[in-house]
Amino acid sequence: MEHKKQLIDMTEKFYIDVVEEFKESELQIIADSKFSNLFKKKDYDGNLARLRACKKTALCIDVREISFPAGDEESKEVARRLEKCLVVFNNLCDSYIQLQLALKKKANKESLKFSEYKEIFQKVQTARNTLNSALHDLDIVYTEYAFEDEEE
Repeated sequence: MEHKKQLIDMTEKFYIDVVEEFKESELQIIADSKFSNLFKKKDYDGNLARLRACKKTALCIDVREISFPAGDEESKEVARRLEKCLVVFNNLCDSYIQLQLALKKKANKESLKFSEYKEIFQKVQTARNTLNSALHDLDIVYTEYAFEDEEE
């Protein structure tokens, strides 16, 4: 049962230390982008640091460290879905970082074509939707998995 505790701990770390921290960072980025803050200097470096910290925390979660007993398909399924979330999350962070770098470049009066911005923004949107879907898939199997662990 040690493998189950490890998997639950990793999943909780992902939800709390990674996803929640990312949500806070995303809210800060959105708040900075509001019209009322149009003339306020944006903290692109701070946003980049927060995004990179989230990604670094996510990269420290390695499901492959857990050895699952043969026949424990339920644990393996939770691990697969968590691993997928981690990959998709890292892709989202990369897209967000790319967007913040582009906006910083534009703020520094460097050239940024609208088509480039639009392409990067679309990557962020696509990655965000993919993560939401992957999180939903993980939630479905993890909720029951963790609940069974509490009953034991």
